[in-house]
Amino acid sequence: MRAPQRLTKRVIDAAEPSADEAYCIWDSDVKGFRLRVRPSGRKTFELKYRAGRRQRLLVIGDYGPFTAEKARKAAEDAKHCASRGGDPQHEKVVHRNAATVAELIQLYLTEGRIDKPNKRESSWKADERDLLLHVHPILGATPINALTTPDISRWQRDVAAFKTARVKKLGFRKVSCTRGGPKVVGRATRTLSAMLNWAIKRELIKDNPASRVSKPADVMRERFLSDEEAVHFFATLDDMEAAAVVRPDHADLFRIIALTGSRLAEMRDLAWSEVDFSRPAVVLQPERHKSGQAGRRKVINLNAAAVEILKRRANKTDWVFPKPAPYHGPMETPRHAWRAVLKRAKFDNLRIHDLRHTFASLLIKDGHSLAFVQKALGHSRPEVTARYAHLKDEATRAAFDHVGTVYTGRAKATSQQVTPSTEGPPPSAR
Repeated sequence: MRAPQRLTKRVIDAAEPSADEAYCIWDSDVKGFRLRVRPSGRKTFELKYRAGRRQRLLVIGDYGPFTAEKARKAAEDAKHCASRGGDPQHEKVVHRNAATVAELIQLYLTEGRIDKPNKRESSWKADERDLLLHVHPILGATPINALTTPDISRWQRDVAAFKTARVKKLGFRKVSCTRGGPKVVGRATRTLSAMLNWAIKRELIKDNPASRVSKPADVMRERFLSDEEAVHFFATLDDMEAAAVVRPDHADLFRIIALTGSRLAEMRDLAWSEVDFSRPAVVLQPERHKSGQAGRRKVINLNAAAVEILKRRANKTDWVFPKPAPYHGPMETPRHAWRAVLKRAKFDNLRIHDLRHTFASLLIKDGHSLAFVQKALGHSRPEVTARYAHLKDEATRAAFDHVGTVYTGRAKATSQQVTPSTEGPPPSAR
């Protein structure tokens, strides 16, 4: 075996082919980078690297089209990609074979996570649903290099027409449902466009045809509990817990979300190490909340009612809402319990996340500004909080009505109490 040496033009030109078999000259600068010299005289640059637990061989290209320095740079880039969890040889095969949209989806859902480390897992799950349930069935067989803007426009029409809607059943029981329809189009298009932009960065395609189609805005839900409904909600939880219809930990989870305006995952996965009773507040590290990309912690202040719930939940596990013994970790989302509560309370179309909306609406009704609500909810951008602006308008309108009532009410009272005099000004004014 030849000793490693820096691959230069002089070394490569001096490498004579062997009549018996091919041999390799390893580069001394970049580990795994080598030149293969075949009996025919053909000289090819290669890179041996590891992708996960597998050893892979990337054929960079022949000497001539590639110089030693150009090939070394390609080897260094490939090693960097592999160090981040990528597989350059697999991407090369995908590109050479004009991968289909289906193959790109699989590549994006595995290696896209490497390139977007700050993207939350819940967001990846949402992307996976959009791509596998709505993009794959219609566009999956289309080669990515042949995908056009009209193709995506037709796909949007098909999704809007419920052509991706599916219902799976086991016997008479519905197991899962894929809805599709107009409400899905905007979100699914943005997910598809993000995947195609990623493919451009990976040099798999040169253009994003989804950038030229309209992306309908998501229909924003505005379901808030009224004051009376909020009281009825807690009363229902109390009654169901007392009757052992709903578990105390499930009822407490719903209560604590309503009292803090937090997101479901923030409280469902809450650890005791994140609770600071001295403040009192819950302090979440950046990776634990949706707006943590900037590296900021999130502080969720606790009112007296929330503190009381947390203190009575003291247990010997690491989690405030643990799984039932003998299992370890935070509880699963109590969807069955939530449906039971909605049925008992007779609330239609209410999501757990709507408790967060209700929290915001109650703050605004109490006279707090949108800036205050933004801070209370932990929104990173004011435009996210702007969805509650109409509630602020209602509160402002009520205040204006009060001003009008003061003037008009006093004017009526004065007109009833004071009788105009025809005898001139009172003596005090003479």
